[in-house]
Amino acid sequence: METKFNNLDIDITSLLKINYKNCSYCNKPFIEELWCKECDPFRRMQGWTSGNPDIDKFIKDTMHKPEYNEFISRYTFIEWVPFDRFIDIKEIGEGGFAKVYSAIWIDGPSVYHKNYNGKYQKERPKPMKIALKRLNGSQNISNKYLNELKIHWNLYKIYGLNLYGLTKDPETKEFMMIIRFADKGSLRSNLLSNKFNNILWKDKIMLLWRISADLVNLHDLNYFHKDFHSGNILRVSDNIFYISDFGLSGPASEQNSGDKIYGVLPYIAPEVLNGEPYTSSSDIYSLGVIMTELSSGILPFYNKKHDLSLALEICNGLRPKFGKGTPEFYKKLAYRCMNANSNERPTAIELVKILKFWYNSIICINKKEEFGYKGKEIEAAFKQADKEISNILALHKKNPDAVYVSRAFTFSNLLSKPVNSSIITSYIDNEESGKDCRDSQLGDLEISDSIQF
Repeated sequence: METKFNNLDIDITSLLKINYKNCSYCNKPFIEELWCKECDPFRRMQGWTSGNPDIDKFIKDTMHKPEYNEFISRYTFIEWVPFDRFIDIKEIGEGGFAKVYSAIWIDGPSVYHKNYNGKYQKERPKPMKIALKRLNGSQNISNKYLNELKIHWNLYKIYGLNLYGLTKDPETKEFMMIIRFADKGSLRSNLLSNKFNNILWKDKIMLLWRISADLVNLHDLNYFHKDFHSGNILRVSDNIFYISDFGLSGPASEQNSGDKIYGVLPYIAPEVLNGEPYTSSSDIYSLGVIMTELSSGILPFYNKKHDLSLALEICNGLRPKFGKGTPEFYKKLAYRCMNANSNERPTAIELVKILKFWYNSIICINKKEEFGYKGKEIEAAFKQADKEISNILALHKKNPDAVYVSRAFTFSNLLSKPVNSSIITSYIDNEESGKDCRDSQLGDLEISDSIQF
């Protein structure tokens, strides 16, 4: 078959053969059969396709000259995995924008090391239990879904590979993320189980320190989460939690269009409810709500209907209560995070510094004075708070209209400008509030409040 182009005879069959000998990533000729050593050191780029050129490019971008991650002692990249390489697939959860399944990955992630002569050698495949997150409506992939993939990759390659690859549901044609399986559940599921009374304040502060560090890395990448709550904090070992589910995340330069707000209502910052754009401080507000949840062991606003009325109360200064015995300086920091004025909330890096000081004080490493308190005072306050944990009854029955799954809300022009309550003001305005605000009515959750049937 021949065609005319610029007065030259071109044999299309020959042209195809030429392209077939070029790298699909850099378009340079292969130095060996079907292999571009410069782009593709592991020989992973050729012979597959997701069916979507944008997805293919995203995956190949991670494969291109992969970096060695010292944290996990291996090279990290994302791979495309045929769906038939997964067995024992079971649905384990559903959020507002995705379904999650557990599965056995027959081959496990590809692991490469350099051998003595400088060549890359692949380790023997090992079956591995993973989670598959199906992205609803992703048949025709959009920038929204690509955004989530890129955030997962950019954030978690800092610590270790929690996003292993991508696959596609052969029935629905929806893309699925292959991610680390959190066999110990979410922070929310841990708090709602009978494990709450076994979590000491030392462990709570370590958890907050870790997830604040995750927020630092997220915000440094110029992203913010937009759907930050205890159900999106996953536990993978006794002391390791990480933030997940960036389905609503986005670059700071891109804001949601329209008047819809997405998320779990008790965790949404009041300025966002009021129609203002998301910022990094909106994530800090959500962290403040999580701090109250860690303190009390119960879901925020579990006994209220999550509707316009609650949104109005939040804008008027209503905040979740704390557990009995919570240190006053802890309340003050949480209230600062939940300040109605988003410009006066602490940054993630400030939280990391404070929480690190608290943790080191608890384990007796730090005895000096920082942030207005001595290490010994911090240590004594948390040890006293540990004695109250067994007296906190976290058992509660939630309102059937209290919904803890991300969903859309529309409150345009219906809410008042956010303000602080007198309780919050008394904490954040008084530098000595940790010593002066002793009344348990200022935010303490009494035992009688925790059970309402």
